[in-house]
Amino acid sequence: MTDTTPPIRFDYTSLETVLVGVDAVSALGEQVRQRDARRVFLLVSATLSRQTPLVGRIKAELGPRFAGMFDAIRAHTPREDALQAAELARQAGADLLVSVGGGSVIDATKVVQLSLSLDIRDSETLQFYAQFADGTRGARAGELAGLTGSSLRQIAIPTTLSGAEFSCNAGVTDLARGLKEGYRAPSLYPVAILYDPQLAMATPRWLWLSTAIRSLDHAIEGFCSVDAHPYLESHFLHAISLFADSLPRTLSDPGDVQARSLNQQAVWLACCGLGRVRHGASHGIGYLLGAVCGVPHGYTSCVMLPAVLRWNESVNAQRQQAIARALGVSGMSAADGVRKLVSALELPTSLQAVGVTAPQLERVAELASRHPVVRNNPRPITGPADVRAVLTLAWDTSP
Repeated sequence: MTDTTPPIRFDYTSLETVLVGVDAVSALGEQVRQRDARRVFLLVSATLSRQTPLVGRIKAELGPRFAGMFDAIRAHTPREDALQAAELARQAGADLLVSVGGGSVIDATKVVQLSLSLDIRDSETLQFYAQFADGTRGARAGELAGLTGSSLRQIAIPTTLSGAEFSCNAGVTDLARGLKEGYRAPSLYPVAILYDPQLAMATPRWLWLSTAIRSLDHAIEGFCSVDAHPYLESHFLHAISLFADSLPRTLSDPGDVQARSLNQQAVWLACCGLGRVRHGASHGIGYLLGAVCGVPHGYTSCVMLPAVLRWNESVNAQRQQAIARALGVSGMSAADGVRKLVSALELPTSLQAVGVTAPQLERVAELASRHPVVRNNPRPITGPADVRAVLTLAWDTSP
C-alpha cells in the first residue's frame, strides 16, 4: 500500500531560551552576564517606565552594562517611533536589546534590531524591506530571508499575552495612510523570553485578557490551517484548554500567580507555529481593523474570531468540533464557545462595541480582500463582498 501522507517539515527558530515563573529582573541580569553583553538598550512600555519602579530595578541589576532606554512606543508600533528608538540605540552603541511590554514594544525592538543590523536610518530605506498589507513587497524585502546571522539580538520580557515574542515578523503602522507593513527575518526572533507572572500584575485587566484571546486566535486559526499537523495540533488544542481553564481564574482572582503563569504557558503552546502555519481571516481582518480603525489587536480577535469560525463552519465543521471540546463546550459550536468565553471575560463581542463605524467597513473590506493572510482563509474569500459578509457576522452580536 502506497503511503500518501505528505512529508512534514518543522523548522526550529533562533529562539534559544524560554524561562517561566521567574523574577524578570534577576533573570535578565543572569542572561546579560551569560551573553557578556556590555551595552544593553531597553525598550519599555510607558506605563511600566513611568508608573512602576521597574526601570530603576533594571538599572541597578545591570549597573554599567545599562546603555540607555526608550519608553515612547505607541500602540500598533508607528514606524517613526521604532526609527526614533533605533537612532537612540545606535547612539548608545547597543550590543543587546531588551523589550519589556506588549506586542507593540516587542515589534518595535525587532525593527530596532533590523535597522541597526542593516544601517537603516530613515523611513524610505526601511520600506525597501517591507511586506505591505496589499500583498506587495519592497524592492529588497526578499533579502531578509537570508538575514540569519545578526549579532544584535533581543531578550523579550512580555507583559501581555499577544505572543509577539514568538514571531520573527515585526508589524509596523504607517500612520499617514492608516496601513500596516511587516518586516520578517529569521534572526528577528528574540534570543530569550522571560515570563514573570508577578510583573504581569501591572498590566490592565482588559489588556491582559484581550491579548489572551489574540493568542487563542493563534491556536484556533493554526489548528484550522492547511499547514497543521499532529505535532502542532497537540500544542494548539492544549493551549485552547489551558486558556479556557486559566483565564476565568485570572478574572476572578487577578492575584492568582499560578493562573497567570498558566496564561503565559498557554501562549507558549499557542505560538509554536507562528511563522510556519498560515492563519486566516480573523488575523488578516484584525490587522486592518487595527490600522484603519485603531482597534487594539486583542479586541480584534475578540470580535472577529467567532465570526470567522461561523463563516468557515461549512468547510471545517469536524475541526471546529475538536475546538469546542478543547474549550469545554462540546454541546455548542466553536463560534458560540469562543464568544461565550469572551463574554465571560467581560470583553467586547461586536465591532460596534469596539468603536468601529459603518462607513469604515467598506475600506476594511476592500483592503482585507487583498490581504495575503485573508487569502489563506480555509473557506476562500474572493473579494470585498465575502469580507463584508464576515464583518456583518461581527457587527451586532446581541441576541
